[in-house]
Amino acid sequence: MDLPHTVREVLPDLLHEIRSVLGDRLVGLYLYGSAVSGDYDEGVSDIDLLAAVADGPGPGTLSSLDAGHRRFWAGHPDFLDRLDILYLPAASLSRELSAVDEPPVLATVSPGSPFRTGPAPQGWILNRRLVHDTGITLHGRPVESAVAGVPAGLVREAVARDVLSLRTGASRVTHRGGHAYVVLTACRALLTLTTARQASKAEAARRVRARWPRFRPVIDAAQEWRLSQAVRDETPLPSELSTQLAGLLDAVCAVAADCAGPAIGEGAVRPASPAAESGSGTTGPSSPSAASPAPDRRSSRRAPGD
Repeated sequence: MDLPHTVREVLPDLLHEIRSVLGDRLVGLYLYGSAVSGDYDEGVSDIDLLAAVADGPGPGTLSSLDAGHRRFWAGHPDFLDRLDILYLPAASLSRELSAVDEPPVLATVSPGSPFRTGPAPQGWILNRRLVHDTGITLHGRPVESAVAGVPAGLVREAVARDVLSLRTGASRVTHRGGHAYVVLTACRALLTLTTARQASKAEAARRVRARWPRFRPVIDAAQEWRLSQAVRDETPLPSELSTQLAGLLDAVCAVAADCAGPAIGEGAVRPASPAAESGSGTTGPSSPSAASPAPDRRSSRRAPGD
């Protein structure tokens, strides 16, 4: 497919670094996200990859992968803080997912965070769903045989659980790059919860902007902040935008509260709650699930990408 020019230029070097470390243990490497969806923004968007690994990498392998990432960044400094790579056991990716499955252990490098390992967060199944539905194979086993699908109900439940803590984290965000991440993540969540579709930040913003016109000013502002990399702007939000941001989060939480229980059936679509449909800002749960780290996932140097 027709990939963005800069992505097409740097992928061979990134693939070389990963393959040189993992060798035959690299079952497959898959590109997904904005580089595939057509919403890639040059100089802003991340490169999103999922690597299926035959067995869990030990400390020596992890150290070598970390060194490989650093060599890639040395040759392509424009992508410093713009790699989002998940390394997961191939066996867990090819197996059908259920609500009772324990999260797999993954290794990951992501914007604003060092290379690390640990149990996959709840939201990892959203990445898995995107890879299964839209990912393209860069190396190894075809994505359709390597990555099993995720039931729509589990996707919606994962989104709901994430968004119920987004509002708590949002209160700790201080700069415009972080505010952009909160607004656009809320748009993606609202679209998934009301239509069972996952979409890029850009598409979700367009669709939510059209369906909930009350939130257009804060969505437009968020898109501008993201593209301008306004991470150093920490002036207080204007009262109108602050009110709209709170209203958008309340509306999404109101919908999420209905989806956070037992996973709904495959393919079923819940109607939006009146709060979300009208954009009235009706408050959702007064105490979202356990507070999460602030959703400002990048370092102070950059605004969130895709």
